[in-house]
Amino acid sequence: MRGYQYVRGILFLTGMVLSSALWAKGEVHLLFHMGAGSGGQFFVGGTLINAGDTAVAGGYLVIIPVGAHCQLAAPKLQTFGPLAPGEKVGFRAPMDIALTDYHLAGFAAYDDMGFPLPVVDETREIIKTRESEQRKACSASRQTDTQNHG
Repeated sequence: MRGYQYVRGILFLTGMVLSSALWAKGEVHLLFHMGAGSGGQFFVGGTLINAGDTAVAGGYLVIIPVGAHCQLAAPKLQTFGPLAPGEKVGFRAPMDIALTDYHLAGFAAYDDMGFPLPVVDETREIIKTRESEQRKACSASRQTDTQNHG
């Protein structure tokens, strides 16, 4: 009977160790991002953190630059490299046009085997609340541009 309890104890501990290793994941949070420019140079920058408990091999953001009268430019891919657990890094993605706005179209991270990891855009809800006003402003800007050049 004592041997049986010993084996059960070992199996229980082994299961705990293996299950925590299997469930351990990196998780990248986009804490902040904004567009800026000076002297004809424009960029989108921000801060990422690995809030998970294992390393993140890499990831990317896809940014759609928006110019005058809400005209879209080609999306820009901004990659980021490995992030250790708890590591915080900044990014700076150069843009080819004079930015009036931008949209984050994609955000992803992956582990050391190329499998997707969870990502969280901490600014998503704030940006979502502004969408209706931004759409109205874009429509008005495009109508004004059409009337002036059209």
